[in-house]
Amino acid sequence: MQKKLYVLLSLLVLASLVLAACGTPAEVPAVDEPATTEEVAEEPASGEGATLKIYLLDYTPETITWLKEEINPAFEAAHPGVTVEITEGSWSGWDTTFSGFFAAGAGPDIINLGSEMNTLYGENLADMEAYLGEGAWDEISNFGPALENAKYEGTLRGLPIFTAPRYVFCRTDLMEASGWTTGTPQNFADWKEFASTATEIDPATNSLTQQALVPVDAGSMADWQWWLLVFYSLGGELYKADGTPNFDSPEALAATQFLLDMRQATYGEAIDAVGSLPTGTGSVIDVDDTTGKENGAVCLAHSGWAAPAFDRPVWDNVSIEPFYGDPENFPNSKPVVLAFNDWLAVPEYSENKELAAEWLKLAFSKEGNHKWNETMGLIPARNDAQYGYVTESPQLQREAELAAEYGVGFAGIIEAAKLSTIMQDALGKLITEELTVEEVNAKIQEEYITALGQ
Repeated sequence: MQKKLYVLLSLLVLASLVLAACGTPAEVPAVDEPATTEEVAEEPASGEGATLKIYLLDYTPETITWLKEEINPAFEAAHPGVTVEITEGSWSGWDTTFSGFFAAGAGPDIINLGSEMNTLYGENLADMEAYLGEGAWDEISNFGPALENAKYEGTLRGLPIFTAPRYVFCRTDLMEASGWTTGTPQNFADWKEFASTATEIDPATNSLTQQALVPVDAGSMADWQWWLLVFYSLGGELYKADGTPNFDSPEALAATQFLLDMRQATYGEAIDAVGSLPTGTGSVIDVDDTTGKENGAVCLAHSGWAAPAFDRPVWDNVSIEPFYGDPENFPNSKPVVLAFNDWLAVPEYSENKELAAEWLKLAFSKEGNHKWNETMGLIPARNDAQYGYVTESPQLQREAELAAEYGVGFAGIIEAAKLSTIMQDALGKLITEELTVEEVNAKIQEEYITALGQ
């Protein structure tokens, strides 16, 4: 809006000069100071005849229906002549899709991004402080820690939808049945002992029938997100003081060693000697309704998406904890839940930034953010939207409390897509023993430095 004001004033000055040159007296208008944040926020959103385009990724049909039948009609009624269009995409191939938008300098006015994408695309996103920041929208103060994931270089680029941290869900009944009676392990030594104690292998098929811990990926046990959770729990910092990667640190080496130790404690030290858990229906820590058998996992390190539905009877025996690190060997260890915070951003190329902000305000009102997350069973990004189904659910209430106290986000990861590819490749070579722990970390360090252009 400030840019529009400058353009208007420039045109008025130019018009006055033209009139003076033709012999017609004209007053040159005084140039006022740029519009303040408060003045911008008070101006009504224009755009009559405009189409506001929104690109969303993998939401439930209920969510999309709610947006199309309630939010969009209300927005269009408040902005006569404006049409809202929602396009549904997928997280599969998201990087190619978004790169195409930014390369062309054209596309949706609002796009659905993941936690780590503020640093990846930040330079291509609009500074929305004048529309959504403090002084422009009083309700911004109601957002919790997830708001940091919607910023780039300290300024808002959009708004966060939800918080989806990675917790440790454990079946207390299966733990006790395995002879483990001390609850969720809280150091590396106990985790390794627990993995050996609670894992069961069928000698007839030489395959797992019970896996002590499924960390994101049941088969490899070496997912990069799992590595980050372990690393952060040790007090690790992803970058050194000079900005270079920190994969050669003691914490990074310990995290990689722990992943290898847990896999070997589960599968044994022989490569590919033991088959993984069979695929069941529903969460890996639940019972398969088709067969009536346990799906096989005792503990699950993942977000609530991978946990059982809240109405499942199994919740009578499920605990929810952060990952505690290894305080005996790393004094800076701390309980951590690694939090994903999907958010909606406004690209710099959008010609409807003000309209986009108005739509976000409506969809992210207290009631809107509540409803959006209710359709998915997730924790709203707005603190004041955490009522109703959140407080009525012991599981969500516990998750919300842990997220608020121990949440660590993905916001600061630079070139996250490249890092995930580099790490997955290296960790894959770890579990096949193509590389040692030290070689894995050296490979990640070297390739990530190259990816960052350092």
